[in-house]
Amino acid sequence: MSGIVRLDRRAFMRNAGATAIAGAAGLAGGASPAAAAQSSAGSAGSISIPRLPDGRYDFDTPYNRVGTDCSRWDSPALRYPEGVFKYGMGVASMDFECAPCITEALHERIRHHNWGYLSTTEPLREGILKWNGERHGLDLDPASIVISDGVYPGVIAALRTFVPIGNKVLLTTPAYSGFYGMARGARVDTVDSPMLYRNGRYEIDWDDLESKMTADVRAIIVCNPQNPTGNVWTEEELLRIGRLALEHEVVVLADEIHSDVIRAGHRYTPFASVPDEAVVNNSVTFNAISKTFNLAAMKNAYYYSRSPTLLARVNQFHRAELSTLGVVANTAAYRDGAEWFDQANAYMDDNHTFVESFVAQHMPDVGYTRNEGTFMTFLDFSKVMERIGAAEEAAAQGDDTAEEYFQDWLTHQSGVYLNPGSIYGSGGEGHMRMNVASSRRVLREACEAMAAAVRSV
Repeated sequence: MSGIVRLDRRAFMRNAGATAIAGAAGLAGGASPAAAAQSSAGSAGSISIPRLPDGRYDFDTPYNRVGTDCSRWDSPALRYPEGVFKYGMGVASMDFECAPCITEALHERIRHHNWGYLSTTEPLREGILKWNGERHGLDLDPASIVISDGVYPGVIAALRTFVPIGNKVLLTTPAYSGFYGMARGARVDTVDSPMLYRNGRYEIDWDDLESKMTADVRAIIVCNPQNPTGNVWTEEELLRIGRLALEHEVVVLADEIHSDVIRAGHRYTPFASVPDEAVVNNSVTFNAISKTFNLAAMKNAYYYSRSPTLLARVNQFHRAELSTLGVVANTAAYRDGAEWFDQANAYMDDNHTFVESFVAQHMPDVGYTRNEGTFMTFLDFSKVMERIGAAEEAAAQGDDTAEEYFQDWLTHQSGVYLNPGSIYGSGGEGHMRMNVASSRRVLREACEAMAAAVRSV
């Protein structure tokens, strides 16, 4: 256990006052070459993204997000006011400058200096229909689409609809930590069905999943692609989930927010496209392009169902509070952003390949699962955690998991901030979630810093 640094999380938070501002400023001031490049590259007033000589967009040049109230780069600096934080590799947002069509549309709209009520969202609805039809072969009824201000409020409305207070929603885990927050918001409980790790891929434990579909479980959230494991579920897997749910009178809530971010060699299957009408009619799907185009702050999403009855029931608990600029940004992305996204997706696919190769060569004690989709990767640091006594140190502090202790240890030792696997439910033990949606220059520096920390113990 040599090299262990005892960390006091509560002391960090107590001290994160005025000095945190200086810490955030220090990050932009050149804590590393990549951070320095990030602070100088790009301009908040820039409308177009530079293109390379061959016409491709430039994703290699780091884009400055520091000091913009950015959750990925500014929030960790508040937690580590002493300045050890350098690389925000946890929060699920891209570091790339957004598609130019989005900024151009926003600039055009703000030239009109009045912000009264919106008259229509029909261009947005048309964009949703066209995007799903052309990219995913999904023929949606316009009347079935409900515009929302986020996947969160839509899922919470559905949980309030289908799960009585005190009953449960079923999750295949590890699963997105936000699902637990959604359940709390709807005043319902959760039950985990841990997946099995076989031959380098997470797989559903079918016997366990069915055993958890008890009378008090009224809904299941199907995360497709699965965050954080990166599974892109096949049609056969979705059908099997859907038929089990139908048999046990469990409504399927399909969260497909990562549906566009699919790696080469894999295919996203919308739950609403599986070849069983009864299964499809027992589901509600939630989606957005907030991951596709990094538009989370624009508060725009949608949900739909082939069943008018299910849809009407959810609508009783849902009200969207839309922003004019959010509608403008999302409409522009649907209409004109496809080329930018296709290039960004290919770049992120290459980033995944880079991380896989780097981990195998420089961090052989760290387990890597090859993602099929999403721009997150789930790394197994259990051997490293054991070497530094993370579980014992967490127990000594009284309120941390081993993964949360390791999050602080890794930040102090390398400057790299990852998300602890324990927040993703059963099966997340020993793991950390890492975001690869960055310039490869930033990604390489972060990986090199982590490798040096791992080698030191």
